Amino acid sequence: MKIYLMRHGQTIWNEKGITQGQTQNHLSKKGIESVNLASENLKNKKLDVIICSPLKRAIQTATIMNKYHNIEIIKDNNLIDTNQGIFTGRKYKKLTTEEIKLKQLRSPKTKMESYDSVNLRVRNFANTLKEKYNYKNILIITHTYIASSLEIIFNNKTENLNNDQIIKNFNNAEIKEFNI
Repeated sequence: MKIYLMRHGQTIWNEKGITQGQTQNHLSKKGIESVNLASENLKNKKLDVIICSPLKRAIQTATIMNKYHNIEIIKDNNLIDTNQGIFTGRKYKKLTTEEIKLKQLRSPKTKMESYDSVNLRVRNFANTLKEKYNYKNILIITHTYIASSLEIIFNNKTENLNNDQIIKNFNNAEIKEFNI
């Protein structure tokens, strides 16, 4: 099975450094341009299915990526972005030192989705891929933390997924390829 793992294109909130979480934001002009370029780069690859997060920015990315393939797009709730609780809609640079610590710890006070919850759904998704899509070429479109976690799983690494540092592994509209 060949997997192309992609982070959605850039949104205006990405450009402004605003935490999105599970908001329904659209791609920015720059985001659309970068996804169109990624689509051109992938147009000669055989794809059987596109699986994406149900959030608008991921669906919009999937639709653009599908223009040369005309294949089924499946929305999967396991790929949705992490719930950022009280930090949704806030600029990271404007958080206090205490807020940053609470965010990193995913304190219950923040109403953020726990690492355990996120990792359970990411692992569930990864485990069902072979059952449902064995011998298929798949484009998966999701969000930073989810894509970074999947990359660790696909590479059979044993890193602890309960770590904000893995978030830095994917740029907007970046695609990484895996043979599973």
